[in-house]
Amino acid sequence: MKIRIIVSAIILVVLLSGITLSAAPMINNNTARKVEKAFSKIIDSDEMSGAIYAVCDGEVVYDKGKGEAVKGTKNSPDVVYAVASVTKQFTAAAIMMLYEQGKLDLDDKLDKYFPDYKYGKDITLRMLMYQRSGIPDYSVDIYDDKVLATCYGDTDIKNAVEVRDDVGAKENREEIRKMFLSRKLLFEPDKYFDYSDSNYALLAEVVPIVTGVGFHDFIRRNIFDPIGMTNSAFIDEHEFLGDVVIAEPDHEEFEYDYFEYYGAEYGCGDIMLTPKDLYKWYRALFSGRVVSKENLKLITTNYSSKGELGYGFGLMISDEGDTKAVYHYGWIPSFYSSVFYVPEIDYFQTVLSNRSTGNPHKVSADLVKAFCEIKNVKLINIE
Repeated sequence: MKIRIIVSAIILVVLLSGITLSAAPMINNNTARKVEKAFSKIIDSDEMSGAIYAVCDGEVVYDKGKGEAVKGTKNSPDVVYAVASVTKQFTAAAIMMLYEQGKLDLDDKLDKYFPDYKYGKDITLRMLMYQRSGIPDYSVDIYDDKVLATCYGDTDIKNAVEVRDDVGAKENREEIRKMFLSRKLLFEPDKYFDYSDSNYALLAEVVPIVTGVGFHDFIRRNIFDPIGMTNSAFIDEHEFLGDVVIAEPDHEEFEYDYFEYYGAEYGCGDIMLTPKDLYKWYRALFSGRVVSKENLKLITTNYSSKGELGYGFGLMISDEGDTKAVYHYGWIPSFYSSVFYVPEIDYFQTVLSNRSTGNPHKVSADLVKAFCEIKNVKLINIE
């Protein structure tokens, strides 16, 4: 689930000003002071509550929190947050790992995995990955005191399905999947970019069909454990995280305990982790430890047409300037997430928030611009 308007409106254009990035120095004391001053000004001017973690060339440049994670405990990069749509890059990586192993092909048609789907012969896994399938996006919200899943374009909630807290994840997932697969396509497959959680919910379902291993187990065994992401889990299994602090959501925005509605964000928004674990993920992904460099290039290629939001496989992509930036935003009640990575200067940044106050997405964009200005890399049109 995410704020559709935010996702569809963001266009990131990265321009490189005249220095050689490969020769950029490590963070010195003068740069560190500039970062502290610039970041503090941006963060202090916003009412957001969450954690900020930034690392450049292996060196932590900002490591702070604002507000409370739970009563009496401050937010910090050691606290676990739900990361919403940032989950999609993990789902995409799982598919690419299976592709690399020869267990599936990106051009497999959906009817191979979902034989009853009437549009299955027209849509490929690749189209799901880069968000061009035409399958309507689904989202979850409260209507008439019920938690309902609805499809984009529906005008009557009688067509929605109830997401229940008294059944398991599998039951909720199946009902949601039946709902969006029963809808007409929004457009001819591969004709347009259209961001849809439904695409990634289907990709997550492909993993157990191919491997015989549950999607969550696959991610845990092949990503979390090997990388050492010890403070990472799924919403459905958050009680198994142990002693780590889990940030509480804002119940003023969503009065129910969203974590108890299992299966609602399967494959498209159900991971929760610490900012430090998210950094471990980026180090592993971009060092070739998850998939080969050749397949990493497929993940980070922009498949969108001109004028559309740049999108690869589970990652938003900016490549209109002289350098590339990969990033993603996310939202579920009431967690806001964002992650940016600029490969040429090895800059990683995440802002994870647990309250519906302020504008954590804008804070994140402003922080990226501020840091890159300090490093003489100019970023424009980040909103």
